[in-house]
Amino acid sequence: MSELLRCLLVDDERLARVELRALLTEVGGCQIVGEATSVAAAIEGIRAQRPDVVFLDIQMPGADGFSLLETLDAPPLVVFVTAFDTYAVRAFAVQAVDYLLKPVTLDRLATTLQRLRELIDIPGSEEPLYVEDRRGGRFIPLDQLYLVRAYDHYVRLYHSQGTDLLRLPLKELENRLSAKDFFRCSRSAIVRISAVRELRPLSRKRYMVRVGPNLEEVTLSEARAVMWRRQMGIV
Repeated sequence: MSELLRCLLVDDERLARVELRALLTEVGGCQIVGEATSVAAAIEGIRAQRPDVVFLDIQMPGADGFSLLETLDAPPLVVFVTAFDTYAVRAFAVQAVDYLLKPVTLDRLATTLQRLRELIDIPGSEEPLYVEDRRGGRFIPLDQLYLVRAYDHYVRLYHSQGTDLLRLPLKELENRLSAKDFFRCSRSAIVRISAVRELRPLSRKRYMVRVGPNLEEVTLSEARAVMWRRQMGIV
């Protein structure tokens, strides 16, 4: 990825584009490669400028923002920017990176830009995890994940932004994680190897693993301890 995030702004309201442009400039790290007032003009702009991300309004004359994604075979990353909160679920269903409600705040936009940069830097084989929150949902890049705990049909994700609960079997999530970077400590926990801060011996050849910035504690079972030593090259 280049040092600047290449952005295309799509909104039929001039003042909305002016405001968003000003916010992006204030946050920094962005290059506005074009603006469009309709989906047709946005498609032309995408094909000509090849932006990293499109900031896209939903309700516009002629065609709505969703039709842009239906038209392009390989659209860039999309952040919806709208005054309506009723489209959030549909927006994330079409893989939008974020859903910003007008008026957009500086802090909220800064968070979105950071997420975009992280997503672009992630290898294609490691797709981010989508989790729902009170504003609709968001993506968590896998390189921010350092611990996963399983609870029945749910997993709790521990990452640099906090924690989230996701309805997903642990085994299914494990299949999406790199065995080079992650290690399954037990039936109910997976840790990022580089985030392990301490191992302490327990009874019956088990270990207490402390992981992440808050030193979350996970028990390494006897069988898994043997696998850990092998993977770490410990005799």
